Amino acid sequence: MKESQPAQNDWHLSFGEVLKWDLIPVGVLISPEAPVMIKPPRADILILPQGSAWTSEQLERLPDGIRQSTARHILIEFKYTQSISDDAIVQSLAYDWLYRNSKKLTTDEVQTFLVSAIKPQENTRKTYGYKNQRYPGVYESQYQLVKRIQLISLNELADEPYNAVFKVFATHLKEKQKAFKLLEQSRDVSSLPRELESLLFGLLILGEQDMNIELTPKQVREMGKMWGNTYLSCLSPEERLAGVKPSEVMGYFKPEERFAGVKPSEVMSYFKPEERLAGLSMAELEEQIKKLKQENGNQ
Repeated sequence: MKESQPAQNDWHLSFGEVLKWDLIPVGVLISPEAPVMIKPPRADILILPQGSAWTSEQLERLPDGIRQSTARHILIEFKYTQSISDDAIVQSLAYDWLYRNSKKLTTDEVQTFLVSAIKPQENTRKTYGYKNQRYPGVYESQYQLVKRIQLISLNELADEPYNAVFKVFATHLKEKQKAFKLLEQSRDVSSLPRELESLLFGLLILGEQDMNIELTPKQVREMGKMWGNTYLSCLSPEERLAGVKPSEVMGYFKPEERFAGVKPSEVMSYFKPEERLAGLSMAELEEQIKKLKQENGNQ
């Protein structure tokens, strides 16, 4: 034979060659090593510490289940609008196996979690062997295959600061509201990018409205922006600026937006003298003083 021989462990190639010899003459297509999908599979989320091990600071921000895991590589299959199902389990197992093999990692180095925003019914959990609850909202399966995948039910996680970021995606309004309060207490929410702030606000509004419709993240963001603007329009300037530094407020607006429809005297009343003059040069200050003297002299 002129063609190169297959590797000793590639028995499937030899098997395929025999099938091709037997079936192609009668009109059957045989394709050894056929791709099973157009794009390579992608796990929803990979969580990986930059160091060789988890630090105490990192663990303080990881939820139950993940924070107790000894694995360094954490894979997450996230289901927001769907409950756990055969497809979800198979997906999670496939990502777990493919990731471990591609990175040449052991089973102890990788832990895969199926994270469900919807609380799985007890009968559904039992179908897949999820009877043992390690921590509130964290389940392990008793079945040989499925035990590789731990289940996290966001609605059932404990009300702890380290669970808050995950729990804001829970579907039960009561749990979502508690998560938002914990998030405000334990994180610097003022550092949130505006798009992310709109997303979280939209998630909260979505829960309060009890909408039985499926929205994309973009639609939730837009809803958060819309409701946020409506809410702010109902507040007085004092209520809007309560507890906020002038620099924090001004950072959200373009110069022309900052003073649209507002008299200078109304704006200046919110600032201390040193804040009003910040950034002005001596020449600019002198010019403003001359103008004030002229105005006072004409009165």
